[in-house]
Amino acid sequence: MSVPRHPPFSLAPSSRVRQRGAALFVAMIMMLLVLVLAVVGMRTITLESRIAGNMLQSQRLQETADGALRQGERVIQKYGLSLAKCAGAATSPLDGAKPCYVGEARTDESGLNTSFAVNTKAIGFGSSYEDPSGYWYPRYVSTVCPKGGSATSALEAASTGCMEFYELNAQATAETSVQICGPQAFCLRSTINLFIQ
Repeated sequence: MSVPRHPPFSLAPSSRVRQRGAALFVAMIMMLLVLVLAVVGMRTITLESRIAGNMLQSQRLQETADGALRQGERVIQKYGLSLAKCAGAATSPLDGAKPCYVGEARTDESGLNTSFAVNTKAIGFGSSYEDPSGYWYPRYVSTVCPKGGSATSALEAASTGCMEFYELNAQATAETSVQICGPQAFCLRSTINLFIQ
């Protein structure tokens, strides 16, 4: 007896047409998902690289401002002499060999706010620092003399054995000139004491 042979698998023509359309639809959805994942990944990498770049620039500005601050402290403490007020509006705090201060911090009408944009006397810091640039300038705070001095010794020019206090303002900016402290410039401030020999 012979067994009739049937094809192993047979589909009706109408179900074959439906299957081809479903495969195309699934392939399109998969391609769309891969494309969305690639775009999201690229945007994440771009955002992270911008964050890293901003952090690096912020660190560079902070280090340059700190370097300008330390350089100003070294210049002021180098001589151990009382600083005089700078002569004119365009005078640099490094008049000749000895530095000078640009104003008095306690009587400042700007309320101790640092304004490098108004102060044209700021000193450029180091020719090797081009990007970012660093600037600094000192302001006088007070003089304290030891007991036994005259009653008006703190009001007069310092004599031997007195301590003078100066406020030192420093700035770092990526711009070519001084800026107002804020998004365009990183500013630091410190107070130093100077023993008058």
